[in-house]
Amino acid sequence: MSAKETAEQKLLRIIETTKKAQAVALANAPAAPVVAPKPSGRRFVPGLKHLNLVMLVAVIASLVYLGQEIVSGVSLLREELDIEDAAAVRANDNGLKSSPSRDSEYYLGKVAQRNIFRPYEKTAASANGETNAKAELDKRMKNYKLVGVAWLDVPESATVMIEEVSSGVTRFLKEGDKIEDVTIKTIYTDRVVVGHENEEMVIKL
Repeated sequence: MSAKETAEQKLLRIIETTKKAQAVALANAPAAPVVAPKPSGRRFVPGLKHLNLVMLVAVIASLVYLGQEIVSGVSLLREELDIEDAAAVRANDNGLKSSPSRDSEYYLGKVAQRNIFRPYEKTAASANGETNAKAELDKRMKNYKLVGVAWLDVPESATVMIEEVSSGVTRFLKEGDKIEDVTIKTIYTDRVVVGHENEEMVIKL
């Protein structure tokens, strides 16, 4: 009769049996396929070197633009200012400049020349006087011609250039100035209105 198997012997026998079964299963298992490693894709990561290159290109482009602006500004400073062309640009569609503002005394004087509540009757004496005044104005301005009109940013700076034909002398006059006792009344871009003894004459360029 065989001796009874102890608990330690049972545990040892179970472990040995398990090891043998694992060895048999491992021997009978098919071989695992060999997988080739995938090529690792290299990603572009901008660094400090690339940032410095971009900043250098931006600085060079800014310097080139600044140089062009300086050259353009210097060329504009060397150009001559044509006052007549500037005046023509500021003229309105009718070719007239903005009429300058006048004092209230000017308009009161126009009203005081005759009674506006009484009908105007032109007498023979007044007609004869107007004819003489017009002839006198024509005579005074016969030796003068308008050669230019110019002004700056404001209408009050308007100036006319009137040349004396006999001597060739050119005078620069503003509104209110007189020549041969003839007053410069209104200056436009292409003509000037002069007056003498309630008579007016238009002199064109």
